[in-house]
Amino acid sequence: MKSHRLQALGAQLRDDLARHEDVDRVSEARIRRQLLARVAGAKAPRPRWSYGLLAAGVLAAAAALFFWAAPGAQHEPLRFWIEDRTGHVDEWVTAREAEQSLRFSDGSSIVAGPHTTTRVMQISPDGAHLTLERGHIDAHVVHRDASRWQVAAGPFVVHVTGTRFRVTWDPQTEKLVVKVTEGKVEVTGDGRPKHELTAGSVLELSANAAVGLQSALLPSEPSASAAPNLPSAGPSNGEPSARDEDELRARKTAERKPDFRELSTAGHYREALQAVEQQGFAASCESLGARDLLTLGSTARLAGSADRAREAYLAARRRFPNSVEAGISAFSLGRLASDTGHASDAISWFNRYLTEQPSGPLAREAAGRLLELLRQTGDAARAREAAESYLKRYPTGPHAALARSLTPK
Repeated sequence: MKSHRLQALGAQLRDDLARHEDVDRVSEARIRRQLLARVAGAKAPRPRWSYGLLAAGVLAAAAALFFWAAPGAQHEPLRFWIEDRTGHVDEWVTAREAEQSLRFSDGSSIVAGPHTTTRVMQISPDGAHLTLERGHIDAHVVHRDASRWQVAAGPFVVHVTGTRFRVTWDPQTEKLVVKVTEGKVEVTGDGRPKHELTAGSVLELSANAAVGLQSALLPSEPSASAAPNLPSAGPSNGEPSARDEDELRARKTAERKPDFRELSTAGHYREALQAVEQQGFAASCESLGARDLLTLGSTARLAGSADRAREAYLAARRRFPNSVEAGISAFSLGRLASDTGHASDAISWFNRYLTEQPSGPLAREAAGRLLELLRQTGDAARAREAAESYLKRYPTGPHAALARSLTPK
């Protein structure tokens, strides 16, 4: 009798799990509780002393049947959702004016801040590998014994096992900032020694030189009450007072139109591009410095003007040949061509960047994007060659899984 009831329980449990295959662990636990409640509520004559044994047997059988009904469930890759829809590996997540939330089936979460571009490159049962193209993400990674999470930004990689932290990456200045509020992380890359950060620490790194490890607890500004009493600088001899000078400076600041760099940094890309157009876009391309031309190209791209972005990047390459900015412009032109559907042009530009700056700050990202494009265009021979090169240089890079799929077994 007991055997028949347990078999019926197993069949019902499998049916419930099959109908809810795409729910997370919390929902699965709720289904099991409901099922066990139905069984416990079934009336059947039996000695009172047997109910405890039956309940224990039911729980043990249910647990065994759950794992039997879903073999390998504990080894399946994590699932994730972008806001309220299912997310997919390699999908770009672009947060414009508002944040974008990513939720993972292990309870971890990533929030991409405004004007941030990121994507999930790889998922496994133990975590996920993300790449941060620009902006910042706030992450809460649930700690498990086997947790393995990574966030790649430029030449740097943030390794995580379980913590709360923020990663900020600015591709224009090639600056990384990692702030840890709980747990610890490790930061590697760009040929630097490994940095270990614990809660309350902030790490700032440049692709060219380390800025240094700083405390997250910055000294507060002195309060007004703590300010020393200075003698009044009244207009005793006809000269303007200190207060008058302060008011004059404030008025001039308010009247001054914001520079396109300031607007771009604040995420107002269209307004920034308009400010340059009013001054003369072509003239600006001939007068701005190399770094500002990169900012202008990025601003135009994010404002939706691919032609203006291309013009700025080409100006940087023409006016500042053999510079770091010329190489970054080649990478940016490749990304621009890829985004606008010109795969062959993109391949050419990424190859050019890798030729000019094989150890540059964006070399790994350029090699990865080259892999994607060669697979997309169906050039199997070149894709295999690029995959072998990638695995040799970046065996644990964010595109390593794709590279292995393109190499012969």
